[in-house]
Amino acid sequence: MRNKLVYLDNAATSHPKPATVINAVGKAIAGIAGSPGRGGHKGSLAAARMMFSARETIAEFFGLSCPERIVFTRNATEGLNIAIKGLIHAGHKVAISRLEHNSVIRPIMARKNVGVDVDYAPCDNNGLPDIVNLPDVDYLVTTSASNVTGAVINTQALASACRKKNIKLILDAAQSAGSIPLNAKDVDVLVCSGHKGLLGPQGIGFVYFAPGMEPDCFLEGGTGSDSESERMPDIWPDKFEAGTPNVPGVAGLKAGIEYIKRMPVAKIRQKELATLKLLISNLKDMEGVTVYGPGKLSSRAGLVSFNVAGIDPSIIADELDSQGVAVRAGLHCAPEAHKFIGSFPQGSVRVSPGPFTALKDINIFIEAMRRILKKKR
Repeated sequence: MRNKLVYLDNAATSHPKPATVINAVGKAIAGIAGSPGRGGHKGSLAAARMMFSARETIAEFFGLSCPERIVFTRNATEGLNIAIKGLIHAGHKVAISRLEHNSVIRPIMARKNVGVDVDYAPCDNNGLPDIVNLPDVDYLVTTSASNVTGAVINTQALASACRKKNIKLILDAAQSAGSIPLNAKDVDVLVCSGHKGLLGPQGIGFVYFAPGMEPDCFLEGGTGSDSESERMPDIWPDKFEAGTPNVPGVAGLKAGIEYIKRMPVAKIRQKELATLKLLISNLKDMEGVTVYGPGKLSSRAGLVSFNVAGIDPSIIADELDSQGVAVRAGLHCAPEAHKFIGSFPQGSVRVSPGPFTALKDINIFIEAMRRILKKKR
């Protein structure tokens, strides 16, 4: 087994984290002596300033007009639940893509119990909503990039098409944010995790609601504002951020985005495409290997799913792990996506490089795969 880990599971969570992110988290823990909105002393005010600065950083990065409408969450799953359960009610019609993660499928399907009409949108060859053939619905909930196939949708074209048909767009950008340029100014609801492409720590994410989107309150509790009232304050973002926030997580997310801005995203994307090209071309040359997802590199996010004929994907992943290469096998919490590509119920092996993945790391993976195939044949 190799001493150095070759980490190729960035679609699950990014690793390693930039030193600036680690330092920001540590500084927030060690240096911010207070909780935002819970006091008038210097520590509390410092925490509040950092939180607001983080909202401004996110808003600038994604082209969002109202930083105060950015709500911090534990993860993208919580953000999607806030949006879906807070906006979509009895009598509404909603469509989703064929590639959705369970963080969309499960809360959406649960809305059927309260009278919401749910269906799959007409899709293109990659399983994403067909932009020229959108259904007549109130809401479209879709991933911006599949965590199984890597298929990427044209967000601006989709948002424009939705606006023309008066469809509200809820976009799950967990798998694209930070590595693919994304201007979300025309998106109605944007949901992101902080620990993947944005390079922040685990346990932090956010959801943004454009002006005019007014979801029901998801969680009640203390906010540090309007404390004399028995009801949640009717101000953003307080009415959606009950309880003590994850200050170190927000600090780390802010630092992650600032790191990406310095790289910048275009450079990350350029490197990602070069890595994908090497990865896909070598996998396709291996006997019995099926590679899933768009054939055009520019239509892919930074991941590749594949299977080997006659070998369970979990066996491939275990063999790679024994050689010091970390990947993920299975359904990736997206069973409908695997049904779409024909890999259900066994799933697939997913390889997801990150911004710190070197081409030599991909070559190590390729050689490991060749050894595995030679051993198994």
